[in-house]
Amino acid sequence: MIAFLPQEYEEFRSKVRKFCENVLEKNAMRWDEEEEFPYDSLKAMAEEGILGLGIPEEYGGAGTNRLKLVIAIEEVARVDPNSAFIMEVESLFDATILLFGSEEQKKILKDVAQGKKIGTFALTEPTGGTDVAGIKSIAKKENDRYLLYGSKYFITNALVASYFVVFAKTAPELKGKGITAFLVEKGTENFRVGPKIHLTGFRGSAIAGLQYNGAPVKKENIIGKENEGIKVAMTVLERGRVNISALALGMLQRVYEESVKFANFRKSMENPIVNYQFIQNYLTDMLTDLEASRLMVYNTAMLIDRNMQVGMNAASTKLFVSEALMRHVKNGVEIMGGYGYTRGTVMERLARDAHNTTLSLGTSEAMRLVLSRYLRMQ
Repeated sequence: MIAFLPQEYEEFRSKVRKFCENVLEKNAMRWDEEEEFPYDSLKAMAEEGILGLGIPEEYGGAGTNRLKLVIAIEEVARVDPNSAFIMEVESLFDATILLFGSEEQKKILKDVAQGKKIGTFALTEPTGGTDVAGIKSIAKKENDRYLLYGSKYFITNALVASYFVVFAKTAPELKGKGITAFLVEKGTENFRVGPKIHLTGFRGSAIAGLQYNGAPVKKENIIGKENEGIKVAMTVLERGRVNISALALGMLQRVYEESVKFANFRKSMENPIVNYQFIQNYLTDMLTDLEASRLMVYNTAMLIDRNMQVGMNAASTKLFVSEALMRHVKNGVEIMGGYGYTRGTVMERLARDAHNTTLSLGTSEAMRLVLSRYLRMQ
């Protein structure tokens, strides 16, 4: 129970949890095992109104705030981290269009909120991702359009997306100050998606690379302003870190639940192992970090809802929660022994999925670098 959380949010959580347990959980292991994109999951979430939580009603969404969005991501991640990851990445696309897109561009959000179309955020390239200013993709202006050249890598939802936010340099001589964001539609000439990238975790997230060799994009498809793409990217990434943190939070909640359940069930010398102090230490540390993580995630979400600066909070939250998950999923496997290392178990899936949360939207090392800048400002 969170003291500052109004009752309506707890009721919302209960509603989402019930939906996730009744609809998503029964297929979550199969989607992972078969590396299948969960179309049924997205359709069900769209019908429930979960998929469009970050999109205002005027653009076809549910019109809720960031706090409800992170609670929803947390609850989805508790039963199906893969669907939560897809949802988290699509929220980057939504935020890009909402914060910087034109009114014409925002019209596409209705189909996204309803699960009819999928959008994705294409920033990372084969040569790197954290260094946004160092991207190699370029956009050459030709009359009233641009021709895109380059490639992207590790793009979540790429294989199923209808819309792509693609970042490229329109003024390479300006380096980071010469980047522009473009809205690119599936089927654009000379714009190719694939092949599929097979990850260790989040195996149903349809991740692939992009290649474009002279792909034409109209100037009306610029998102924001020309040469201000780095502002678009950094703003969206900064705010998006609370979403990946919510995903890690939901996974940490499930790690704790599975660990406690097993520790009460498993016996050693006729004694449930939960009665042994070293197991208790594992579990109490999990519980402490879980409570701290939830407070950090919710606080950062509330700062976003109040339109306040969140750079430091978002980076520290992402760093703390993702690394807490990594520590405790390891301990969860230790508690369960061979059962935690067996294919087809929830803990084994969580162990594979967890590492991505320390990598996506900035590695832990990058988060420490971001936070170090605030030390120098004091």
